[in-house]
Amino acid sequence: MNKKYIAFGFMSVLVLALASAMVVNYLSDTAEVETYVDYATVVSFANINDDTFPLTRNDDWSSSLTVPDTTQLSTILAGVQIINNADVKIEDKILKIIVSNDNDNVACGDITSLQFLDTATSTQLAKGFQELVSLCVVDGNTAVYDVPINSLDSKTTYEYPTKVTFGAVEPTDYHFDAQMVIA
Repeated sequence: MNKKYIAFGFMSVLVLALASAMVVNYLSDTAEVETYVDYATVVSFANINDDTFPLTRNDDWSSSLTVPDTTQLSTILAGVQIINNADVKIEDKILKIIVSNDNDNVACGDITSLQFLDTATSTQLAKGFQELVSLCVVDGNTAVYDVPINSLDSKTTYEYPTKVTFGAVEPTDYHFDAQMVIA
């Protein structure tokens, strides 16, 4: 009979525990928030007809662009678009441009001129093209240009004409990767 009381007592405690758990769960309801966080900025390229602003594009903006082949000592044109998707102004950041080639031997002298027309304000536009070739730093087999970006207004799109002049380089394919560094 002792075992009956122990079993009955154990069952009573179990039922009481389950009832308490249901009441506590009912009283402690939860809520959940889920969101997808996207990039604050997007960088894209486009072929352009000339180096004037506003840009006259030959194709749509793209994260991957092939420009017409060129020669040593010649200049290529490309449009660069930066979109600030954030709902805040982004200030004092870097547009990192990484230049590589299929020979894995890029040096700063491969690009003799890298010019960028800041179109953000009429004051900047009046200054004309900025020469950025002095920003070059070799990092292994790549040349890196950290281009300062002073300010991007919230929810705003910027388009910049860019000119790149090659030096007396070995014939090969060159690759340009650009990313906004906002961290």
